[in-house]
Amino acid sequence: MPNSEPFPSGVNFRALFESAPALYLVLKPDLTIVAVSNAYLKATMTTRKQILGRGIFEVFPDNPNDPTADGVSNLRASLERVLASHLPDTMAVQKYDIRRPESEGGGFEERYWSPVNSPVFDVDGQLIYLIHRVEDVTDFVQLQQHDGQHQKETEDLRTRTAEMETEMFLRAKELNVANQKLRTANDHLAQTMQELEAFSYSVSHDLRAPLRHIQSFAEMLNKDAATTFSEKGKRYLTIILDSSKRMTTLIEDLLEFSRMGRAEMQQVLVDMDEVVQETLQNITSGLHDRKIAWKIAPLPKVCADRAMLSQVWSNLLSNAVKYSQHQEEAKIEVGCEQKENEVIFHVKDNGAGFSMEYAHKLFGVFQRLHRQEDFEGTGIGLANVRRIITRHGGRTWAEGEVDAGATFYFTLPCDETA
Repeated sequence: MPNSEPFPSGVNFRALFESAPALYLVLKPDLTIVAVSNAYLKATMTTRKQILGRGIFEVFPDNPNDPTADGVSNLRASLERVLASHLPDTMAVQKYDIRRPESEGGGFEERYWSPVNSPVFDVDGQLIYLIHRVEDVTDFVQLQQHDGQHQKETEDLRTRTAEMETEMFLRAKELNVANQKLRTANDHLAQTMQELEAFSYSVSHDLRAPLRHIQSFAEMLNKDAATTFSEKGKRYLTIILDSSKRMTTLIEDLLEFSRMGRAEMQQVLVDMDEVVQETLQNITSGLHDRKIAWKIAPLPKVCADRAMLSQVWSNLLSNAVKYSQHQEEAKIEVGCEQKENEVIFHVKDNGAGFSMEYAHKLFGVFQRLHRQEDFEGTGIGLANVRRIITRHGGRTWAEGEVDAGATFYFTLPCDETA
Protein backbone atom coordinates (compact mmCIF):
# COMPACT_ATOMS: atom_id res chain seq x y z
CA MET A 1 0.00 0.00 0.00
CA PRO A 2 1.63 3.34 -1.01
CA ASN A 3 2.23 6.03 1.60
CA SER A 4 -0.66 8.51 1.41
CA GLU A 5 1.07 11.30 3.36
CA PRO A 6 1.58 14.42 1.16
CA PHE A 7 5.02 15.27 2.57
CA PRO A 8 8.12 13.21 3.43
CA SER A 9 7.90 11.98 7.01
CA GLY A 10 11.33 13.40 7.84
CA VAL A 11 10.41 17.06 7.17
CA ASN A 12 10.65 19.17 10.34
CA PHE A 13 7.75 21.57 9.82
CA ARG A 14 8.33 23.34 13.14
CA ALA A 15 11.89 24.23 12.06
CA LEU A 16 10.58 25.47 8.70
CA PHE A 17 7.97 27.64 10.43
CA GLU A 18 10.42 29.08 12.94
CA SER A 19 12.92 30.02 10.25
CA ALA A 20 10.31 31.77 8.06
CA PRO A 21 11.40 35.35 7.22
CA ALA A 22 8.02 36.84 8.15
CA LEU A 23 6.92 37.82 11.67
CA TYR A 24 4.48 35.11 12.91
CA LEU A 25 2.96 34.32 16.31
CA VAL A 26 0.65 31.29 16.81
CA LEU A 27 -1.97 31.48 19.57
CA LYS A 28 -4.45 29.06 21.10
CA PRO A 29 -8.08 30.27 21.27
CA ASP A 30 -7.38 31.30 24.90
CA LEU A 31 -4.62 33.60 23.46
CA THR A 32 -1.76 31.52 24.86
CA ILE A 33 1.40 31.64 22.71
CA VAL A 34 2.32 28.18 21.32
CA ALA A 35 4.72 28.97 18.46
CA VAL A 36 6.73 31.92 17.12
CA SER A 37 9.05 32.62 14.19
CA ASN A 38 12.65 33.65 14.79
CA ALA A 39 11.99 36.89 12.89
CA TYR A 40 9.20 37.79 15.35
CA LEU A 41 11.48 37.11 18.34
CA LYS A 42 14.16 39.38 16.86
CA ALA A 43 11.69 42.19 16.11
CA THR A 44 10.20 42.11 19.63
CA MET A 45 13.52 41.60 21.48
CA THR A 46 12.23 38.42 23.17
CA THR A 47 13.27 34.77 23.37
CA ARG A 48 11.22 31.65 22.77
CA LYS A 49 11.74 30.54 26.38
CA GLN A 50 10.38 33.85 27.68
CA ILE A 51 7.08 33.81 25.78
CA LEU A 52 5.96 30.24 24.95
CA GLY A 53 3.07 29.07 27.11
CA ARG A 54 2.20 32.62 28.28
CA GLY A 55 -0.67 34.89 27.31
CA ILE A 56 0.09 37.39 24.55
CA PHE A 57 -0.94 40.40 26.65
CA GLU A 58 1.08 39.17 29.61
CA VAL A 59 4.18 39.16 27.38
CA PHE A 60 3.33 42.32 25.44
CA PRO A 61 1.50 44.82 27.72
CA ASP A 62 0.78 48.44 26.88
CA ASN A 63 3.49 51.02 27.62
CA PRO A 64 2.56 52.24 31.14
CA ASN A 65 4.26 55.58 30.40
CA ASP A 66 1.95 56.29 27.45
CA PRO A 67 -1.56 57.25 28.68
CA THR A 68 -2.91 57.04 25.11
CA ALA A 69 -1.63 53.48 24.52
CA ASP A 70 -4.39 51.31 23.00
CA GLY A 71 -2.40 48.46 21.39
CA VAL A 72 -3.72 45.82 23.81
CA SER A 73 -7.38 46.80 23.48
CA ASN A 74 -7.22 47.08 19.67
CA LEU A 75 -5.43 43.73 19.23
CA ARG A 76 -7.77 41.99 21.69
CA ALA A 77 -10.79 43.30 19.76
CA SER A 78 -9.35 42.02 16.47
CA LEU A 79 -8.60 38.55 17.90
CA GLU A 80 -12.10 38.34 19.37
CA ARG A 81 -13.57 39.21 15.94
CA VAL A 82 -11.63 36.31 14.40
CA LEU A 83 -12.82 33.94 17.15
CA ALA A 84 -16.43 35.02 16.61
CA SER A 85 -16.52 35.20 12.79
CA HIS A 86 -13.90 32.53 11.91
CA LEU A 87 -12.61 35.02 9.28
CA PRO A 88 -9.25 36.85 8.96
CA ASP A 89 -9.08 40.38 10.35
CA THR A 90 -6.70 43.02 8.95
CA MET A 91 -5.95 45.83 11.41
CA ALA A 92 -4.93 49.40 10.74
CA VAL A 93 -1.37 50.37 11.61
CA GLN A 94 -1.01 50.19 15.39
CA LYS A 95 1.29 51.99 17.83
CA TYR A 96 2.29 49.18 20.19
CA ASP A 97 5.50 49.81 22.11
CA ILE A 98 7.86 46.92 22.92
CA ARG A 99 9.56 46.38 26.25
CA ARG A 100 13.37 46.44 26.02
CA PRO A 101 15.39 43.76 27.84
CA GLU A 102 17.17 44.96 30.98
CA SER A 103 20.45 44.33 29.17
CA GLU A 104 19.35 46.96 26.62
CA GLY A 105 18.48 49.54 29.28
CA GLY A 106 14.89 48.48 30.03
CA GLY A 107 11.86 50.67 29.45
CA PHE A 108 9.74 50.66 26.29
CA GLU A 109 10.71 51.33 22.67
CA GLU A 110 8.28 53.08 20.32
CA ARG A 111 7.06 50.70 17.62
CA TYR A 112 4.41 50.70 14.90
CA TRP A 113 2.96 47.51 13.36
CA SER A 114 0.68 46.43 10.52
CA PRO A 115 -1.10 43.25 11.81
CA VAL A 116 -3.26 40.54 10.19
CA ASN A 117 -4.98 37.91 12.37
CA SER A 118 -6.17 34.66 10.77
CA PRO A 119 -7.94 31.49 12.01
CA VAL A 120 -6.66 27.90 11.60
CA PHE A 121 -9.11 24.97 11.59
CA ASP A 122 -8.75 21.22 12.20
CA VAL A 123 -10.24 18.51 9.98
CA ASP A 124 -13.53 18.74 11.92
CA GLY A 125 -13.82 22.47 11.20
CA GLN A 126 -13.00 23.47 14.77
CA LEU A 127 -10.94 26.64 15.24
CA ILE A 128 -7.74 25.49 16.97
CA TYR A 129 -5.23 28.29 16.42
CA LEU A 130 -4.93 31.97 15.57
CA ILE A 131 -2.02 33.21 13.43
CA HIS A 132 -0.92 36.76 14.28
CA ARG A 133 1.24 38.09 11.42
CA VAL A 134 2.76 41.60 11.57
CA GLU A 135 5.01 43.90 9.61
CA ASP A 136 7.23 46.34 11.53
CA VAL A 137 6.44 49.72 9.92
CA THR A 138 8.09 51.84 12.61
CA ASP A 139 10.61 53.38 10.22
CA PHE A 140 7.89 54.37 7.79
CA VAL A 141 5.69 56.00 10.45
CA GLN A 142 8.57 57.85 12.06
CA LEU A 143 9.76 59.11 8.69
CA GLN A 144 6.24 60.27 7.92
CA GLN A 145 6.37 62.29 11.13
CA HIS A 146 9.58 63.92 9.93
CA ASP A 147 8.64 64.23 6.27
CA GLY A 148 10.48 67.47 5.70
CA GLN A 149 13.80 65.97 6.84
CA HIS A 150 13.66 62.62 5.06
CA GLN A 151 11.96 63.11 1.68
CA LYS A 152 13.81 60.39 -0.24
CA GLU A 153 13.53 57.81 2.54
CA THR A 154 9.84 58.58 2.88
CA GLU A 155 9.23 58.05 -0.83
CA ASP A 156 11.00 54.68 -0.69
CA LEU A 157 8.97 53.64 2.33
CA ARG A 158 5.75 54.82 0.71
CA THR A 159 6.51 52.60 -2.25
CA ARG A 160 7.23 49.70 0.09
CA THR A 161 4.06 50.40 2.07
CA ALA A 162 1.97 50.44 -1.09
CA GLU A 163 3.47 47.10 -2.07
CA MET A 164 2.79 45.78 1.45
CA GLU A 165 -0.82 46.98 1.34
CA THR A 166 -1.30 45.38 -2.06
CA GLU A 167 0.22 42.13 -0.82
CA MET A 168 -1.90 42.16 2.34
CA PHE A 169 -5.03 42.84 0.28
CA LEU A 170 -4.22 39.93 -2.03
CA ARG A 171 -3.40 37.64 0.91
CA ALA A 172 -6.62 38.63 2.68
CA LYS A 173 -8.54 37.90 -0.53
CA GLU A 174 -6.83 34.52 -0.86
CA LEU A 175 -7.64 33.77 2.77
CA ASN A 176 -11.30 34.65 2.23
CA VAL A 177 -11.45 32.30 -0.77
CA ALA A 178 -9.67 29.56 1.18
CA ASN A 179 -12.02 29.99 4.14
CA GLN A 180 -15.04 29.79 1.84
CA LYS A 181 -13.69 26.53 0.43
CA LEU A 182 -13.06 25.33 3.96
CA ARG A 183 -16.62 26.17 5.00
CA THR A 184 -17.91 24.21 2.00
CA ALA A 185 -15.68 21.28 2.93
CA ASN A 186 -16.90 21.51 6.54
CA ASP A 187 -20.50 21.36 5.31
CA HIS A 188 -19.68 18.22 3.34
CA LEU A 189 -17.87 16.80 6.36
CA ALA A 190 -20.86 17.51 8.60
CA GLN A 191 -23.10 15.68 6.12
CA THR A 192 -20.68 12.75 6.05
CA MET A 193 -20.60 12.65 9.85
CA GLN A 194 -24.40 12.55 9.92
CA GLU A 195 -24.30 9.62 7.51
CA LEU A 196 -21.73 7.92 9.75
CA GLU A 197 -24.00 8.49 12.74
CA ALA A 198 -26.84 6.84 10.85
CA PHE A 199 -24.56 3.94 9.92
CA SER A 200 -23.45 3.50 13.54
CA TYR A 201 -27.08 3.45 14.66
CA SER A 202 -27.86 0.87 11.98
CA VAL A 203 -24.94 -1.30 13.08
CA SER A 204 -25.92 -0.97 16.71
CA HIS A 205 -29.61 -1.73 16.35
CA ASP A 206 -30.18 -3.42 13.00
CA LEU A 207 -27.16 -5.74 12.75
CA ARG A 208 -26.57 -6.74 16.35
CA ALA A 209 -30.13 -7.99 16.90
CA PRO A 210 -30.14 -10.65 14.12
CA LEU A 211 -26.58 -11.59 15.04
CA ARG A 212 -27.67 -12.23 18.62
CA HIS A 213 -30.48 -14.43 17.27
CA ILE A 214 -28.02 -16.48 15.21
CA GLN A 215 -25.71 -16.88 18.19
CA SER A 216 -28.52 -17.73 20.65
CA PHE A 217 -30.16 -20.33 18.42
CA ALA A 218 -26.78 -21.84 17.55
CA GLU A 219 -26.00 -22.18 21.27
CA MET A 220 -29.40 -23.79 21.92
CA LEU A 221 -28.87 -26.14 19.00
CA ASN A 222 -25.46 -27.06 20.35
CA LYS A 223 -26.96 -27.76 23.75
CA ASP A 224 -30.09 -29.63 22.73
CA ALA A 225 -29.29 -31.44 19.50
CA ALA A 226 -25.53 -31.60 19.11
CA THR A 227 -25.44 -35.24 20.27
CA THR A 228 -27.36 -36.28 17.16
CA PHE A 229 -25.00 -34.48 14.78
CA SER A 230 -22.25 -36.10 12.80
CA GLU A 231 -18.68 -34.94 13.35
CA LYS A 232 -18.99 -32.75 10.27
CA GLY A 233 -22.23 -31.22 11.60
CA LYS A 234 -20.61 -30.51 14.96
CA ARG A 235 -17.71 -28.81 13.19
CA TYR A 236 -20.11 -26.67 11.16
CA LEU A 237 -21.94 -25.64 14.33
CA THR A 238 -18.68 -24.72 16.04
CA ILE A 239 -17.72 -22.54 13.06
CA ILE A 240 -21.11 -20.76 13.24
CA LEU A 241 -20.68 -20.06 16.95
CA ASP A 242 -17.07 -18.84 16.61
CA SER A 243 -17.88 -16.68 13.58
CA SER A 244 -20.90 -15.04 15.24
CA LYS A 245 -18.86 -14.26 18.35
CA ARG A 246 -16.08 -12.77 16.23
CA MET A 247 -18.59 -10.69 14.26
CA THR A 248 -20.06 -9.38 17.53
CA THR A 249 -16.58 -8.34 18.66
CA LEU A 250 -15.89 -6.64 15.32
CA ILE A 251 -19.14 -4.65 15.53
CA GLU A 252 -18.47 -3.58 19.13
CA ASP A 253 -14.91 -2.53 18.26
CA LEU A 254 -16.08 -0.59 15.20
CA LEU A 255 -18.68 1.26 17.27
CA GLU A 256 -16.02 2.07 19.88
CA PHE A 257 -13.77 3.44 17.13
CA SER A 258 -16.63 5.65 15.91
CA ARG A 259 -17.34 6.88 19.45
CA MET A 260 -13.69 7.80 20.02
CA GLY A 261 -13.79 10.14 17.04
CA ARG A 262 -16.96 11.91 18.19
CA ALA A 263 -16.64 11.93 21.99
CA GLU A 264 -16.09 15.31 23.61
CA MET A 265 -12.65 15.54 25.22
CA GLN A 266 -12.49 16.30 28.95
CA GLN A 267 -9.05 17.82 29.60
CA VAL A 268 -7.80 17.23 33.16
CA LEU A 269 -4.43 16.71 34.86
CA VAL A 270 -3.66 13.01 34.41
CA ASP A 271 -1.11 11.03 36.43
CA MET A 272 0.37 8.74 33.76
CA ASP A 273 2.02 6.49 36.37
CA GLU A 274 -1.36 5.91 37.99
CA VAL A 275 -3.08 5.19 34.65
CA VAL A 276 -0.40 2.67 33.65
CA GLN A 277 -0.57 0.85 37.00
CA GLU A 278 -4.38 0.63 36.81
CA THR A 279 -4.11 -0.72 33.27
CA LEU A 280 -1.52 -3.31 34.32
CA GLN A 281 -3.76 -4.56 37.14
CA ASN A 282 -6.63 -5.10 34.69
CA ILE A 283 -4.41 -6.82 32.11
CA THR A 284 -2.37 -9.07 34.40
CA SER A 285 -5.21 -10.23 36.70
CA GLY A 286 -5.80 -13.26 34.47
CA LEU A 287 -2.20 -14.01 33.50
CA HIS A 288 -1.08 -16.15 36.45
CA ASP A 289 0.61 -18.69 34.18
CA ARG A 290 2.61 -16.10 32.22
CA LYS A 291 6.18 -15.10 33.07
CA ILE A 292 6.51 -11.40 32.29
CA ALA A 293 9.37 -9.08 33.28
CA TRP A 294 7.98 -5.54 33.50
CA LYS A 295 10.21 -2.44 33.36
CA ILE A 296 8.17 0.70 34.05
CA ALA A 297 9.99 4.07 34.09
CA PRO A 298 8.58 7.13 35.92
CA LEU A 299 6.15 9.03 33.68
CA PRO A 300 5.11 12.72 33.77
CA LYS A 301 1.67 14.09 34.48
CA VAL A 302 -0.22 15.40 31.43
CA CYS A 303 -3.23 17.58 30.68
CA ALA A 304 -5.46 15.29 28.62
CA ASP A 305 -8.63 13.21 28.53
CA ARG A 306 -8.04 10.51 31.15
CA ALA A 307 -10.49 7.96 29.76
CA MET A 308 -9.00 8.25 26.28
CA LEU A 309 -5.42 7.88 27.53
CA SER A 310 -6.50 4.83 29.56
CA GLN A 311 -7.73 3.34 26.27
CA VAL A 312 -4.37 4.10 24.63
CA TRP A 313 -2.37 2.37 27.38
CA SER A 314 -4.81 -0.55 27.49
CA ASN A 315 -4.45 -1.17 23.76
CA LEU A 316 -0.66 -0.83 23.69
CA LEU A 317 0.03 -2.90 26.82
CA SER A 318 -2.50 -5.59 25.83
CA ASN A 319 -0.79 -5.87 22.45
CA ALA A 320 2.62 -6.20 24.10
CA VAL A 321 1.31 -9.02 26.31
CA LYS A 322 -0.47 -10.72 23.40
CA TYR A 323 2.36 -10.65 20.88
CA SER A 324 4.98 -11.81 23.41
CA GLN A 325 2.92 -14.82 24.58
CA HIS A 326 5.13 -17.34 22.77
CA GLN A 327 8.28 -16.18 24.60
CA GLU A 328 9.49 -18.24 27.56
CA GLU A 329 9.87 -14.93 29.43
CA ALA A 330 8.13 -11.87 28.02
CA LYS A 331 9.95 -8.57 28.52
CA ILE A 332 7.85 -5.43 28.34
CA GLU A 333 9.20 -1.92 28.87
CA VAL A 334 7.34 1.38 29.35
CA GLY A 335 9.18 4.71 29.26
CA CYS A 336 9.29 8.24 27.96
CA GLU A 337 11.69 10.88 26.66
CA GLN A 338 11.35 14.65 27.09
CA LYS A 339 12.00 16.69 23.95
CA GLU A 340 11.89 20.46 23.43
CA ASN A 341 8.38 20.49 21.99
CA GLU A 342 6.91 17.12 22.97
CA VAL A 343 7.13 14.11 25.27
CA ILE A 344 7.64 10.74 23.57
CA PHE A 345 6.11 7.69 25.33
CA HIS A 346 6.90 4.12 24.27
CA VAL A 347 5.90 0.50 24.91
CA LYS A 348 8.52 -2.10 23.92
CA ASP A 349 8.24 -5.90 23.88
CA ASN A 350 10.33 -8.89 22.81
CA GLY A 351 7.48 -10.62 20.97
CA ALA A 352 6.64 -11.53 17.39
CA GLY A 353 7.52 -8.11 15.96
CA PHE A 354 6.77 -7.19 12.34
CA SER A 355 8.46 -6.21 9.10
CA MET A 356 9.04 -2.46 8.73
CA GLU A 357 7.92 -2.87 5.12
CA TYR A 358 4.34 -3.00 6.43
CA ALA A 359 4.67 -0.47 9.29
CA HIS A 360 2.41 2.01 7.49
CA LYS A 361 -0.51 -0.44 7.75
CA LEU A 362 -0.36 -0.89 11.53
CA PHE A 363 -2.63 1.99 12.55
CA GLY A 364 -5.32 1.43 9.88
CA VAL A 365 -8.79 0.11 10.65
CA PHE A 366 -8.95 -3.71 10.30
CA GLN A 367 -5.26 -3.80 9.25
CA ARG A 368 -3.51 -6.82 10.79
CA LEU A 369 0.00 -8.17 10.09
CA HIS A 370 -0.50 -11.56 11.76
CA ARG A 371 -2.93 -14.40 11.16
CA GLN A 372 -6.03 -14.69 13.32
CA GLU A 373 -4.98 -18.25 14.13
CA ASP A 374 -1.70 -16.99 15.63
CA PHE A 375 -2.92 -13.88 17.48
CA GLU A 376 -6.56 -13.01 17.98
CA GLY A 377 -7.82 -9.48 17.41
CA THR A 378 -9.91 -7.26 15.14
CA GLY A 379 -7.41 -4.63 13.96
CA ILE A 380 -9.20 -1.73 15.67
CA GLY A 381 -7.00 -1.17 18.75
CA LEU A 382 -4.11 0.64 17.09
CA ALA A 383 -6.49 2.66 14.91
CA ASN A 384 -8.10 3.87 18.14
CA VAL A 385 -4.66 4.74 19.54
CA ARG A 386 -3.84 6.90 16.52
CA ARG A 387 -7.25 8.61 16.53
CA ILE A 388 -6.99 9.48 20.25
CA ILE A 389 -3.40 10.74 20.08
CA THR A 390 -4.12 12.76 16.94
CA ARG A 391 -7.01 14.46 18.73
CA HIS A 392 -4.52 15.42 21.47
CA GLY A 393 -2.16 16.97 18.90
CA GLY A 394 0.38 14.13 19.05
CA ARG A 395 1.94 11.56 16.70
CA THR A 396 2.08 7.73 16.57
CA TRP A 397 4.52 5.32 14.92
CA ALA A 398 6.11 1.92 15.47
CA GLU A 399 9.42 0.14 14.93
CA GLY A 400 9.91 -3.60 14.81
CA GLU A 401 11.68 -6.64 13.43
CA VAL A 402 10.19 -10.04 12.72
CA ASP A 403 10.65 -12.35 15.75
CA ALA A 404 12.67 -9.63 17.51
CA GLY A 405 9.97 -7.55 19.18
CA ALA A 406 8.36 -4.17 18.52
CA THR A 407 8.26 -0.69 20.01
CA PHE A 408 5.20 1.54 19.74
CA TYR A 409 5.54 5.30 20.24
CA PHE A 410 3.12 8.14 20.85
CA THR A 411 3.72 11.78 21.67
CA LEU A 412 1.94 14.58 23.49
CA PRO A 413 2.85 18.24 22.91
CA CYS A 414 4.73 19.95 25.76
CA ASP A 415 1.84 22.34 26.28
CA GLU A 416 -0.22 19.30 27.36
CA THR A 417 2.32 18.08 29.93
CA ALA A 418 2.67 19.34 33.47
